[in-house]
Amino acid sequence: MVPWRPRPVSPTGGRVQSNSGDAISALEIVLLALLGVVVGTYGTLVGVGGGFLVVPLLLIIYKLPPAAAAATSLVVVLLNSASGSVTYVRRGRVDIRTGLLLAAATVPGAYFIGPELAERIPERAFKIGFGLFLLVMAALLFFRPERPAAAPGVPPRKGLWRIRRSFRDSSGAAVDYEFDVVLALVLSFAVGILSSMLGIGGGIVHVPALIHLMGFPVHVATATSQFVLAFTAAAGVAKYASGGHVVWPLAAGIGAGVIVGAQVGARVSHRMKGAKIIRLLVLAIVVLAVRLIWSAR
Repeated sequence: MVPWRPRPVSPTGGRVQSNSGDAISALEIVLLALLGVVVGTYGTLVGVGGGFLVVPLLLIIYKLPPAAAAATSLVVVLLNSASGSVTYVRRGRVDIRTGLLLAAATVPGAYFIGPELAERIPERAFKIGFGLFLLVMAALLFFRPERPAAAPGVPPRKGLWRIRRSFRDSSGAAVDYEFDVVLALVLSFAVGILSSMLGIGGGIVHVPALIHLMGFPVHVATATSQFVLAFTAAAGVAKYASGGHVVWPLAAGIGAGVIVGAQVGARVSHRMKGAKIIRLLVLAIVVLAVRLIWSAR
């Protein structure tokens, strides 16, 4: 691909465009769309929206500044999560009530705080910080891929703010678990900030949190995370777009493939065991984290 060489059109470095002003070639659009299929499939399969794959690409290959990379990636995450959520909801895998609650907590941080922080972080610090953050998440997932959910029929633990969820998915399988709603709201608010600041949509934090801290079954965690990501990414995109940070040609090229890939990932997900899904996520995270840190030398 021909590197996208952005230049700011204002002293603040808000907007970016090609130095030559040329549009992306047809071949590059095809390549970006194929990349989108991979991102959409993988991101939906593990419930993280694919932003952790897109951001390093935009930083390393296209040389976008952090705010533009985060903004453009969030457009892709929005398309991915919205497309994947449709299939997950139809399959009864999304805890919609909890998803709406968590989404409401993520939106303020995603809109008001994350984009502001992204504009103020130096590029080298952004790459190193993002890479280290990914390694920490990978370690958590590797050593604790799953946490047993609450057994059906067992009374919920005492606590004013604990919620028990019980339902059946479209296949008739029973789903039963409980979590602390205060912890869920606090974590989701933090996820909203990270999602917009890093352009990852937040799923890479939300999925481990849903599994390990809230006791969600893996398949429900990934599906509900995708559902929440649609709201979180929409808030971040709205804020970034108002500041002119989104590189729309790149977002459109990758996004075209992401919509297709998300459908594939959602359909493949129900055939895989939870632990295998998490291991696939760990492998991708480690490779990308090391590459990102290396590029910041």
